[in-house]
Amino acid sequence: MKATYLYYVCVWGEIPKMNIYKAIATGTLLVMAMAASTSAKDYSGAELYTNDTWMYGKFEARMQMAAGSGTVSSMFLYHNDSYKGGNEPWVEVDIEILGKNPSSFQSNIITGYGPGDGQPNRKVTSEDHHAINPASNQSFHTYGMEWTPDYVAWTLDGQVVRKTVKGQNDKNQVQDLGKKPQGLRFNLWSALDAGWVGAWNDNILPIYQFINWVKVYEYKPGQGDNGTDFKLLWTDNFDTFDNGRWSKGDWTFDENRVDISPDNIFVKDGMAIIALTKKGQEGFNGQVPKDNQQEPVISSSSQVNPQSSSSKVIASSSSQVFPTSSSTTAIPQVRTQVQAKEIRGTVNAKGAHVKDVKNRYRVNFRY
Repeated sequence: MKATYLYYVCVWGEIPKMNIYKAIATGTLLVMAMAASTSAKDYSGAELYTNDTWMYGKFEARMQMAAGSGTVSSMFLYHNDSYKGGNEPWVEVDIEILGKNPSSFQSNIITGYGPGDGQPNRKVTSEDHHAINPASNQSFHTYGMEWTPDYVAWTLDGQVVRKTVKGQNDKNQVQDLGKKPQGLRFNLWSALDAGWVGAWNDNILPIYQFINWVKVYEYKPGQGDNGTDFKLLWTDNFDTFDNGRWSKGDWTFDENRVDISPDNIFVKDGMAIIALTKKGQEGFNGQVPKDNQQEPVISSSSQVNPQSSSSKVIASSSSQVFPTSSSTTAIPQVRTQVQAKEIRGTVNAKGAHVKDVKNRYRVNFRY
């Protein structure tokens, strides 16, 4: 079946709203492209992303997602230079709530190469859909992605719902993901493709994605926490906004009816909030929803023996344990307003100087 490609160009700096690939392909003068990019869109979304990147790891977030027809609420991994195209590899792993169906999330791997230097699109995707109950915009759930040299797995509330294994009809995607490190991102926006996300109606606005906490683990085969292959690097409970760890997007891209605005990311009551609003109405004055559930147990997808490269599985094991905090004692934690919080520094998770990445690009595919 023919693929419909949705290109999202995000250029940081002097020309934040220009479609570079289109300008290159058509020979449009740069000055003309800049002039055409000056008109703002009628709506504002947002994107939150880590300053650091990792080669493999485990990534978890406890979230109540935004939802409304025409919207996309996401958590994803992404190689920062994928936008360059040509000989620069595309590396991305997605969790996306499509607004027309908040009772499901779409998983996807995107590999291959983008256009550029006279090269056509040579990207590969592998989409799947997974049920969420209660619906993603009605309750908090824990979403996770495990990325190793041998597999990629998606988890929901501690259960593995999909596992794509290297060499098992995976179209070489697991191997190709290993070409570059990835950062962790969250965004909320509105796609123009009604067939993909549903028809748009701005009466739903404003809508919000709430992130209670985020955990990032490094890949340590045989040396991870509680006998797993993943060792906890850091947890962010969003008592404050950590500029050493996170940045806010400021761009837009094709097939998107919103501008990505840093004015639509907030921290309040121990929660990171990503908003989708009308232009000029950026902000959050509502009540932050409560999440009083216990954290789900660790569910390592290495416990699962999938039957195919993209198996839908539900993992459970009596050997599963609660993740450890910064102490050596593994204690189940309830996220409340009085919970002890992690003390965070001003540098990234590895204590390294934060890399200045100026160019951003985002893409989704739909078959």
